[in-house]
Parts: sequence; C-alpha cells; structure tokens
Amino acid sequence: MFQRILIAFCVTLFWVNAANAFVVEGPRQSTGDPVEDLRQAPRWAVTEGSLVQTGQRGLGGGLEYVIDDSICQLNLVDGGNCEGAKTAIRQALSRWSDGHPALAFSDVTGRIKTGFPLAVLGQTQQGAEIDFLASTPAEFPNFRTALTNGYTIFYTRGRRGVLMTNGVENEVAEGAIESADIRVNLARCYYLDPEFDRPDCVHFPTLIFHEIGHALGIGHPDDSQTRNLDNDDIPYNALPIDCMDPTRGLKSSMQVQAAAVLVGRDVQGAGRWRRGLTHDDAAARNALYPHCDIETPPRFTRLWGAFARDPAGVYGRSSQALVADDAVSMALADCAQSGGHDCQVISGFNGCFAYALARAPGTMQLDRSGAIWASATDERSIKARIDAVEACNAQHGECRVELDFCAFD
Repeated sequence: MFQRILIAFCVTLFWVNAANAFVVEGPRQSTGDPVEDLRQAPRWAVTEGSLVQTGQRGLGGGLEYVIDDSICQLNLVDGGNCEGAKTAIRQALSRWSDGHPALAFSDVTGRIKTGFPLAVLGQTQQGAEIDFLASTPAEFPNFRTALTNGYTIFYTRGRRGVLMTNGVENEVAEGAIESADIRVNLARCYYLDPEFDRPDCVHFPTLIFHEIGHALGIGHPDDSQTRNLDNDDIPYNALPIDCMDPTRGLKSSMQVQAAAVLVGRDVQGAGRWRRGLTHDDAAARNALYPHCDIETPPRFTRLWGAFARDPAGVYGRSSQALVADDAVSMALADCAQSGGHDCQVISGFNGCFAYALARAPGTMQLDRSGAIWASATDERSIKARIDAVEACNAQHGECRVELDFCAFD
C-alpha cells in the first residue's frame, strides 16, 4: 500500500518572488536542515528491469510515460493541435534528461493504461511511471481554484533506501518514487508557439517543463526560501554537484533568482521554455540523480542578445532571439530607431552583457557620447558589470555601468 502522497501545483500570477538555488520535495517531515532533507528526499531508484518488461518501477529502461488522449482536449488558442501538444511533452522530457547518462524517458503510450492511485478509494491501477492527463475542475477538484494550471502528484512506498544513479545505496532516503501523475487544467486556455504570448492563457510547453521537475522530486524554491540549497550566495552562477557526495559543499541560501523552471509563480509565459534549465534546475536534478559522467550544456544557449552602438554613443539592444543573426539585426534596428548613424554591433551573446561609461570631464554625469567606454559579457550579470567597469577604468576614466541586460531578459 502507498504510504505517501506529495502534491505540487502551479498557478498563474503576474508577479515573481523566487529564490536562487534549489529545493527538493520531501521528506514528509522536514528535518529543519535543507542538506539533510536532500539526503532523505524521495527519488526514482535505479532498477535492472523496466515496467513494461519486468514490472519493475524505476529508472531501468527509462521512466516510462503515457500521454492520455485527454491532452487532445486542450483549448489551444494559437492554432496548435493534439500532436503538437504531445510533441511539447516529449521535448520537455528530453530537456530534463539532456546530458544525463542515467536519466531517460520512454514512451509507452498504448501499452499501459493511465491510472490515478489513491484518487479513488480502493483503486489499484497505478498507470505508467509518469502519466500525462488533462481534467476539468469537475473531474479533478484541485482545479476548482480558477488559476491552477497544472497539478503533479507522485507516490512512494514506505521502505527506506534507494540505489542512486552514481551506484551508491542511499540508506536514509525516505523511499523510491514509483509513479507520478501530471494533470493539466482543461478550464484554462493554452498555446504552443513561444512567440504567440497571450497573457491570459498559458504556454503549454513551459507548464509541462515545470511539472516534470516535480515528477522527478524537485520543489518550488519560492515556497520556503530557508530550504534553498546552493554552494554560495552568488545568483546565476554554476552550481557543481559532487557526483559521489551530492550534498558536499551545499548550504542554505536566500538569494533571488526568478529564472528557474521550478519557480512556482508566474509560469504562464514562454520565457522559461526559451531559456531552458538554469544552473539551479540542473543542480537539483544532479543532486537527486548524481552521476560522474553528466554533460551539462551551457546555460541559456537557446537565446541570444546583442548590443549595437554608433560613434556618437547612441545604442540599441536586443534579447530573447532564437538565433544570433536575429539578435544582431534587432539590435542594429533598435540603434537606428534611436537616432543612431552608422551603428555597429559591439557584441552578440548568450549570457549577460554590461556597457560602462566614464564621467564627462569636470562633472559627475556619465559621458553619453561615450568617449571612454567598455563592454563585457559573462554568464553572470554581476561579473559582466565588474569586467565592463574595470575595462573602462583602464582607459583612465571614472566609470560606472550605463546599461546591463541578459539574453534571457
């Protein structure tokens, strides 16, 4: 019999209060120490067999999932269709497994029936390891809150200990996750095209991307900032995980980062889909599923920004472009529209950019003509700012940052 149900949901709100680092779901009762909570958190276990072939639930053969036909009932307002929604689910799963040698997903739609254990008294059908379904508020009471977009529930059994993806037996883990249900609210409207951007509807790929993180055992970092884990207090930088000792060097952190896929608020837009997994999202995955051969792709490689400037200091900028050439074209156009002449691209980038100017001679004001200036890029916005000011000061100016932004802004 199942001894634990964990519920996670996301709602549409138009403000963000997020936290840097990551949070795991569980254990049932927090120990008060986020590092110890990570040790004891439930997760999917390594198994030799798969659900379809041997009836074993776990990572063996990949996490086997079913996309229920109810997904085809989504109100897709951008002209999207059922197959497009199913493709978005497959793409979102791929993003979570990208670069991880032990985390994979296998589509068993049509081979296993979906199930919703414990939702109905006496029901024993568990369904696949991950079921994707859509429900009306009448069918699923948790959707009676009008702004609830999605709801994820995962189930564990009461035995302690799991075999982790690094080959180590974790004897204190609260238990192995055995199934998860990801439900989408049919009362909401959705779109698939990230360029469509209708504020009163929900970008379906972003929502599913978020909910899959819950199915893996990752929580909302904005629910309880005291439970956030990081190895420092610098937002946006990489968070390496020791593959054989995944809690090593981690500590509680209160720093803010709104870009994480697992932030629970303001998930209706397409921004997180464009950005992909942040360092913190990847660290949460790697801490729950450590492995020494993980290849982590560079952060935010899916988005480009650019900065252009003319000789008189008029500038233009762009961000959230899907390819570098588009970012360059948009920055040049922005510079020209601002009155620039002979605008030139100074930088095209994936991460963050900063532009520093010196003070005008004899004043406290920045010299907007840009007689002395410098720029810098880096994954971290703060590092780009520091480097730009230092490069500007090296030209014998008293400099400060005039403009800074990131490709994912």
